[in-house]
Amino acid sequence: MILKSSKDRAKATEDGARHQHDADGHGNAAGGMRFPTREDLAGMRRQWRADGAIDPEQLSLRLARYVRDQEQEREPVATAANPLVRLGGRFAERTSTDFKVETRGPRARLAAHDWLDVLIQSLRRTRLDHRDLGASGRKEFNDALKAAYARGDYPWLAAWHEDMSHRMHTMAHVGPAGTQRFLPWHRIYVFGLEEFLRTTHPNLRVPYWDFANDHSRPDWVWQPPDVERHPPGEQGGSLPDQATIDTILLKSTYTDFTTSLEFDAHNGVHNWCNGTISDIALAAKDPIFWLLHANVDRIWDTWQLTHAGKPNVSGVDAYLDPTIYSTEDVNDISQLGYSY
Repeated sequence: MILKSSKDRAKATEDGARHQHDADGHGNAAGGMRFPTREDLAGMRRQWRADGAIDPEQLSLRLARYVRDQEQEREPVATAANPLVRLGGRFAERTSTDFKVETRGPRARLAAHDWLDVLIQSLRRTRLDHRDLGASGRKEFNDALKAAYARGDYPWLAAWHEDMSHRMHTMAHVGPAGTQRFLPWHRIYVFGLEEFLRTTHPNLRVPYWDFANDHSRPDWVWQPPDVERHPPGEQGGSLPDQATIDTILLKSTYTDFTTSLEFDAHNGVHNWCNGTISDIALAAKDPIFWLLHANVDRIWDTWQLTHAGKPNVSGVDAYLDPTIYSTEDVNDISQLGYSY
């Protein structure tokens, strides 16, 4: 809200001071206002993000990254190489309608002024730490999950993860492409769920679980009837600490980074959770999966802001089946329309 007069501003200042004094009880007899603590700052920042405020540092970093990417020579990807696009039928109708995907030239770039508008919009669709959701936010997320489950969209989407032919993990039978595809494949996967959920709540965003700093499994998330959750940690696995994540973020090449993130953080978290989510094929049946992977995506995005490395794939390997997105299409989350 913009205050239109000095009288309005003075009243707002007075009201704010009175609220601060009343809320914490640390004001003095004259009605003074205490200096904020680090905890107060954290609360303010959470509120700013929840209100859709734009972080100027984020804007600057993303603009710098856009300029850097524009200056780099990009290898074109042959759009005709993906046979899955030609499947047609129910699959093509569902992906093109529900995911709102559009085919576009692999070298198509947004003009600077258009990209800036896209960036600003993405910064207003910020995914939050699940701890910052209030009771209403958690209820909204769970209600959307239940609605997607009842429609059949959720089981349909979760079943994608049962098909290891999508080559979205580092596995012996997959070859090197699995390592390269791990992050972009799961990025579009979480984005797909978010789009499905937004058909119920248009402003909904998938929250993330910062498992390096929050060592409690987010069991508030709705548990479908076919999902098991056992006491975490009893069957092995572990949660990384922030020092481990910081070390991962120092990796200079994309391959070193994604390998370390997958094996030194992601895999251990899945196993630690101890239940359906610990089974690589069935993991996506448990909605906690999406919070876990939103955080993996957030860590990748953090690395991308200061590193130029990308997945080293081409041809069919570059397409994130069963979608019609390529690794290049999902390389910048700003163009997907969200941020952290």
